[in-house]
Amino acid sequence: MTWHLERDQLALDLIASLTLEAQYAFFNLIPRLEDDPDQATEPYGLDAGGPVRMRSATLPGAITILLISDSTGRINLVAVIDPHAG
Repeated sequence: MTWHLERDQLALDLIASLTLEAQYAFFNLIPRLEDDPDQATEPYGLDAGGPVRMRSATLPGAITILLISDSTGRINLVAVIDPHAG
C-alpha cells in the first residue's frame, strides 16, 4: 500500500508548535510513517485494530497522535501532547 502523510494546515500548525528538536525528529519520522505507519508508531488509546486507527509516536518533549486509514492510505497528524504537562 502507498501511504501519504497529509500536510494540511492543522498538521503544519501542530508541527510548528513543536520545539526545533522535535520538529527535526518528526521530519525524520515521515519517511518511516509513509513506509509502514504501524511499524513506525505505537497503539494509542483503545487499540481495536481495523481500517481506521489512532497511533502515537514519541518525539523529544512531545507525543504525536496520528489517524491512520487503510482505505485511503492517508496518515493525519491530529494532536501533539506535552508529556510533562500536568
